[in-house]
Amino acid sequence: MAYKTLYRAYRPQKFEDVAGQEHIITTLRHAVEENKIAHAYLFCGPRGTGKTTIAKLLAKAINCTGDSKPCDECENCQEITLGTHPDVIEIDAASNNGVEEVRSLIEKVKYAPTQGKYKVYIIDEVHMMSTGAFNALLKTLEEPPAHVVFILATTEPHKILPTIISRCQRFDFTKLSMQDIIQRMKDVIANEHNICDDEALEMIAKLADGGMRDALSILEQCLAFNDKHLTVQDVNQIYGIVSLENKIDFLKVLLTKDMKKALTLLEEMKMNGIDIKRLTLDLVDILKDVVIYRNTSDESILFVLSKYYLDMIVPHISCEEALEFIDILMDASEKYAKVINPTIYFELAILKMCNQVKNEMITPMQTVSIPEEPTSISQSTPVLDDTPTEVTLDDIMQVNQVQIEPIIQEPIIDDEPIVDMMIGEPIEEVSEIEEVPVFEFEKQEEVESNVDDDVKVDPNDIMNILVQAKREVLETIQERWPIIKRYLANLNTAKSASMLCDGSAVAACPGGLVISFEFQPAVNAVNYYKNYKQLSHFLTEILGQEYRFIAIQQDEWIHMRSQFIDLKKKGQLPPPHELTLKHIDSHDLDHVDLNEAQEFAIKLFGDIVEFKED
Repeated sequence: MAYKTLYRAYRPQKFEDVAGQEHIITTLRHAVEENKIAHAYLFCGPRGTGKTTIAKLLAKAINCTGDSKPCDECENCQEITLGTHPDVIEIDAASNNGVEEVRSLIEKVKYAPTQGKYKVYIIDEVHMMSTGAFNALLKTLEEPPAHVVFILATTEPHKILPTIISRCQRFDFTKLSMQDIIQRMKDVIANEHNICDDEALEMIAKLADGGMRDALSILEQCLAFNDKHLTVQDVNQIYGIVSLENKIDFLKVLLTKDMKKALTLLEEMKMNGIDIKRLTLDLVDILKDVVIYRNTSDESILFVLSKYYLDMIVPHISCEEALEFIDILMDASEKYAKVINPTIYFELAILKMCNQVKNEMITPMQTVSIPEEPTSISQSTPVLDDTPTEVTLDDIMQVNQVQIEPIIQEPIIDDEPIVDMMIGEPIEEVSEIEEVPVFEFEKQEEVESNVDDDVKVDPNDIMNILVQAKREVLETIQERWPIIKRYLANLNTAKSASMLCDGSAVAACPGGLVISFEFQPAVNAVNYYKNYKQLSHFLTEILGQEYRFIAIQQDEWIHMRSQFIDLKKKGQLPPPHELTLKHIDSHDLDHVDLNEAQEFAIKLFGDIVEFKED
């Protein structure tokens, strides 16, 4: 007999076997006992909480011929368990979501059941059905034949038409408690004749996040790793989890403000495959328990800490420090969704928690001074001393952006190309422009105001950059990209900055960059050859090296990214070659349009003529 996974082998076959969902089980039992069966039910709730299982149990109960319903012994119960009962039809709405499929279903509804008392239609993931399919089902769902029962299951009830919901008895499934999950796993462990520590089961229940199916899947994976005696260390090793004791030790290092040791410990955890997002939330849970215990002295209401662990951490931290750490960690966790690699924000959180220098005063450069009472940003002009000194981008960052340097982390060597999935989303918040003083910047040429509305870009140029794309290059550019907005306040750089600040770096290779914009006019402006030289100079100053760049509209970028992924899966990517931009290379970027007087002067005096701007 073929092997069955644990969540399939131990699927409940009677109402009493179900873990949790007591309110739903009790209601359905009474309905079956009193023969008050509704014509349509809607089961909604998180994944792995028993929606499909209870739907099958209800189908068994209303067709059962035994004494207790369901008995799991009569012919109908056995066939429903095996999935061979002719009157219980399971439909996956994800693949049968069209009007024609629903019409075919409606045609079959009118026929009487062949073996059981009721014909039961279990429609899973019903929110995937189209609006037309819902409307086709509407009348049948409201007034079905007496022998038909519909059971709709979904994880997203908000996507279902209200007219459908109003015709069903709705049951909301909740996440299972840790106690229910642990007890069920203990029963499985006993039947499988394995040994498992309670701490390991608690860790698995926490990882499952209220889903019984997830819990049994995780348990099965852990038993495959060690089926003799499963310990919490085994679970931590498989899922890259830091033990509670190590997390407390890590917090104690942060409290000592030893930044070097904290970063060293983080690097060790990263080498062991730690999940940064889970580590962040686990540290928050510990700090919450510290605050609760310091205010209540009651261990029974704590989430994760026992007396042993409380003695390790409580004497070393105050409520104010715990709440400050919680704020920093939660601020970092909010930004994780915006980036591929959340490690950078966790590292910044560590820097904030370990920082010992408060209200640090920065001595401004001698070549830059700000008037005492500037009336506005545009009027506050830097005053230079007798010996003019060029203020570079690095100088500006030293004076006004001390916190930027730690953001640029050492690149991770990775030969796999990567395409950024965050279309049009900002990398991080940039401080208000009003807080940024205006610095001298090398005067830039005017960017062209008349833009070609029909710039033709060769998709092969973009594909060539994607073929050679490197993750570390893209991450470095993304971390510097928000700096562009700081130059909107400088009259010399405002036009270049305004053309680029709304874009997002979405793919990059050594020397090549793809920039995504929401609107096509912005794409045309950046791709216009008369603007390229000036924008290239500006980007070189911002990014620290020169990149050949190309702009693309977001919808086109999504299509191009999908095409790249498909070609990569098929092994049909074009070979990499020298970076080219056909819409730029076909023009002479050094050509200058002369007026009549300038052309006449060239004819008279030749190349010795120089033209200067007023």
